[in-house]
Amino acid sequence: MTFLRSAITYALFPISFAAAMIAGLCGLARGLEHGAMLAGITFATIVIVAIAERINPQYARWNVARNDIATDLMHSLVSQIILPKVLELGLRIVMLAGAARLTQWLGFTVWPTRWPLLAQLALALLLSQFLEYWLHRMMHERPLLWRLHATHHSPARLYWLNAGRFHPLDTAASFTVSMTPLLLLGASADVMLMLTVWIAVHGLFQHANIKVRLGPLNYLFSMAELHRWHHSLRLEEANRNYGNNIIIWDLVFGTFFHPSDREAEEAVGISDLDAFPARYVGQLLSPWRWPSIEEASRSVAEKPRGSDAPFPREPDPGP
Repeated sequence: MTFLRSAITYALFPISFAAAMIAGLCGLARGLEHGAMLAGITFATIVIVAIAERINPQYARWNVARNDIATDLMHSLVSQIILPKVLELGLRIVMLAGAARLTQWLGFTVWPTRWPLLAQLALALLLSQFLEYWLHRMMHERPLLWRLHATHHSPARLYWLNAGRFHPLDTAASFTVSMTPLLLLGASADVMLMLTVWIAVHGLFQHANIKVRLGPLNYLFSMAELHRWHHSLRLEEANRNYGNNIIIWDLVFGTFFHPSDREAEEAVGISDLDAFPARYVGQLLSPWRWPSIEEASRSVAEKPRGSDAPFPREPDPGP
């Protein structure tokens, strides 16, 4: 069992990620349908991650449900499956015309279609994640935008399913900002598929309750070791590591955070917002109920808290 846990800690993510990318490339070479490939790779990753969470958890208490599974399922269904499909369809319709006009105006195709597919993927990651980095950072630094993004930081534990906990408007903004330039510049469907595989597999591992040690890979991937700091209760730690799928732009702009003397703590969430709604509908409405949520949170903070609470805050069981 010790060997198995060590293997999960050091090797599970690199091997699983590489296998997913190879599966995507092989599927493209064989002409398999993109949606089926993505579904198969994502499902296989979910199974692997869910099992590993039980064998080698970062924190055992993160495996204990907090009446949050139904909420996270709804968020994943809406914000990770339905909404991206609708947005992609709409963006493709609009951007195809824009890409054609841009090519006609310039006299050449902007996107380097003759590059190897993996080189195109690297370019797509750098470009899309640059824009997403700044949007994510603004969502932490601008109070009105934070009202949308707070939903993602509201869980009191991290596990694979709450990788999909995003307010739909948060998802819509991030998806549009990151994907629009790629479609406008003419990135192919194959590039978009490989980018989506990267995002899906990385996101599931990023939030997974699995003890991981990635060493130098932490300077490429925005993986769990780094992302757990981003969910810290301490603002000075949470406002770091903004990269969603690569950490490169945090290194460039000075927001990379990975102290060598300690690990991210078990307590995660939003320290001053104890009354943030726990149910899906309440979270959908939260940006427009913000003053009342803040007022209720101040009332909760004034009440004495039991010393044996498993987490620093108990989500409100409201709508």
